[in-house]
Amino acid sequence: MPLVAVAVSLDSQFQYDTGQVLGVSITDHDWRLFLGLRETARQRFAEDTLSQALAICLDENRSTVEREDALAELTRQRGHEQAALFEDHRRRTATLCLHFMLDSGLIRFEELSGFSLAVRRTISAAI
Repeated sequence: MPLVAVAVSLDSQFQYDTGQVLGVSITDHDWRLFLGLRETARQRFAEDTLSQALAICLDENRSTVEREDALAELTRQRGHEQAALFEDHRRRTATLCLHFMLDSGLIRFEELSGFSLAVRRTISAAI
């Protein structure tokens, strides 16, 4: 499922089939961990975007115009994903952002080990 489809508004209640609400506030310790992991995920996202862009640019099976169109589409799509993942910078949406980052493969579950049990359970329940 594309991130844009599920990240319509991070201000609303976040109900999933599990019945868990991901829009909960987190502790100072979890917030600091979130900020660090968010930067790691942002770096991985940027690396992946640039890798995809390079693959498009080097694809000699496409014409120059086709490559330009594909690059424009990639830029548009990744811009929406970037906004959904990284632009909502609030405590109450941190667990939702972590869920999206995990679901997108930008972070690994092991990287959540320093978070409180409550945060890990909330994210695990939504997976």
